[in-house]
Amino acid sequence: MRRIFEFLESILEGISRLALSAAAVITLGMAVICTLDVITTNVLLKPIPGAFELSEAGLAMLVFFGLAVTSRGGSHIKVDIITRRLSPRGQRICSAIGYVFTSVVFSFWTWQLYLLGVKSYNFRETANGLFQFPLYIVKIAACIALFIATMETIRRFLLSMEAVFFKIPENQGEK
Repeated sequence: MRRIFEFLESILEGISRLALSAAAVITLGMAVICTLDVITTNVLLKPIPGAFELSEAGLAMLVFFGLAVTSRGGSHIKVDIITRRLSPRGQRICSAIGYVFTSVVFSFWTWQLYLLGVKSYNFRETANGLFQFPLYIVKIAACIALFIATMETIRRFLLSMEAVFFKIPENQGEK
């Protein structure tokens, strides 16, 4: 069973690295587009058509790919005013419960984003503005990123449960 978990872990790690790479490419693309837009607006007095819409779409995708990367590393914001006063086992139990709730919320959110992406694809939805690009690509990419975040959160839950039952630190499974 452990071998299966390690195999799935390696696959999920590769997928998460792709999500991180996608986030980096999106960030670079947004920086280039926004820089060129500022230069052309100030020098040529003519903004790049669709730069605003592209940066909006990039920010939306960046948030969801960022969730995937953050979920992988467990580097999300934690409010531990109460839990830090608990025993180590109590902290691990609270962590597991938090991952359960997060997994459920992410699952519902992924499902709704999937439905939104399918609906957008069926209508061939495009951005309003001078440069009309397909919005369904953005929505489907966000759905994939959120699915990765959901899988990573479930992985964190499983690591957390292992820590609860075998009294090992939760981060021991991390690389």
